[in-house]
Amino acid sequence: MRRKYLWSACIAVSACATLWAADWPSVGGNAQRDGWARNDKYLTKADAEKGKVKLMYKYKFPNVNAGLDGLSAPIDLTQLIGWAGFKELLFVGGSSNTLYSIDSDLGEKYFETKLGSKPTAKPTALCSGGQTASVVMPGNSSGRRGFQRLAGYVWSVSSDGKLYTARQQDGNAEYVAPVPFVPAGSKVTGLNFNNNVIYGATVDSCSGDNGLYAASFTPPVLPDMPDQPLVKPAEYSVTKFLTGGSGFSGTGGVSIGSKNQVYGMIAEGKGTAAGTYNDTVVALDPKSLEVTDWFTPATSAPALKKGVAGVTPAVFQMASKDYVLAGGRDGRLYLLDGDKLGGTDHKTAVATSEPVFTPDGVTSFYGNFATWEDESASNARWVYASVRGATTAKVGANGPAASGSIVAFKIESKDGAVTITQQWVSRNLVTPAAPIVGTGLVLALSTGEAPVVKKDGSLASIAEVVKGSKPATLYFLDAATGKEVWSSGTQITSFGVGGLGYANGRAYVPTYDNTVYAFGVPFER
Repeated sequence: MRRKYLWSACIAVSACATLWAADWPSVGGNAQRDGWARNDKYLTKADAEKGKVKLMYKYKFPNVNAGLDGLSAPIDLTQLIGWAGFKELLFVGGSSNTLYSIDSDLGEKYFETKLGSKPTAKPTALCSGGQTASVVMPGNSSGRRGFQRLAGYVWSVSSDGKLYTARQQDGNAEYVAPVPFVPAGSKVTGLNFNNNVIYGATVDSCSGDNGLYAASFTPPVLPDMPDQPLVKPAEYSVTKFLTGGSGFSGTGGVSIGSKNQVYGMIAEGKGTAAGTYNDTVVALDPKSLEVTDWFTPATSAPALKKGVAGVTPAVFQMASKDYVLAGGRDGRLYLLDGDKLGGTDHKTAVATSEPVFTPDGVTSFYGNFATWEDESASNARWVYASVRGATTAKVGANGPAASGSIVAFKIESKDGAVTITQQWVSRNLVTPAAPIVGTGLVLALSTGEAPVVKKDGSLASIAEVVKGSKPATLYFLDAATGKEVWSSGTQITSFGVGGLGYANGRAYVPTYDNTVYAFGVPFER
């Protein structure tokens, strides 16, 4: 009875409120996709330099791979008040249409929830037919403390195209009925959440036209007493925006500004407002998904090779104003004004970097950015970008990077002029994942995955990718120089999939053999 009463009490305070804000609730750590673990003090450069970082645990999930898809990028809920007491929980989506949760501290199972039916489509290297989207929940990556009445749900999209609303408390995905969201069999990138709207972008034309889908969520009205029917069920209203070409670039789909505006990049396609897309950054109304503004680079880009994912724009503030950071197939970074993306001609950026790779249609920025503000240096803004392929940027002291790397930039404002200048290139990384930045450190994952797109632009088969892949390696890099501070060495035994997760001093690496590795500094919690 005590367990049931506590569970019901949690539901009564907005579906089990969290004591602390969620530290890593989505791809890139937040709706802005900035990849920044703000205020995290659990893991520092000094810890890594002193050899304090250890493999804390590895947990193997009973997931069945679908093609090249396995586990999604992990997200973390800092603290849940539940029937089992206070818990920090890690959530991952499984390609076999499953939502998993484990205890982040102990690496022990918390729940496992089956979603929809098993994948039935024949997988290819790009279209697995399984659950592909990284899951999402409300929260932020700021480390803000205080009792917060956030909606206690985790959202997933299974291969049947339905949006599932699972309770964080116990994984129940039937309490709120699933709703049709995207076409069945779609490849969906990282979900995003803002202001009770869930966003999902489809890519690679796995099930019809690519686009963005938005589900406006009206939470259920809960009963006053436990074990009673809902006073009013949850409601969803779904809208869509089709690109007429490629999907939204990057693993994060879209990012959200402080005024709820939605930003995304479309590599190729055509729309009624912006015309022909050429790495076009669009601003969309948060609910109707109508185009309100756009930016298209004046430079030409090589034809998009199928399977080249690109990078999701990031949103951050300078002087209390939203700026949007985007990366094009021409190897350049573009800094845009969030209120007027491309000026009156829709082609004018606030600042543009020099190209850091040769535009060949295969080499590209990847995933999402990591960016932070250095208050000790006149609020200079650092940016870290994953490049898959060789860079033409100045290499520096970290050695050649023929396969891939993390490239660092600095955005500075002086005498009214804003500049983006390259700072360093990391050591060589094989098919690097999107980076994460913490306290003086950049987390960089060399996934070891063989490229899906070959140098001639053709696609590899699933067997070729698996056979050509090598075990992943996690590196901690000095955020100011790119120097390698720590490495996981040979501890990871399979190649990386899904992307990095991070919270409270622990870095999470999901691998193709359906294992999550947790690295951090052991201490009493």
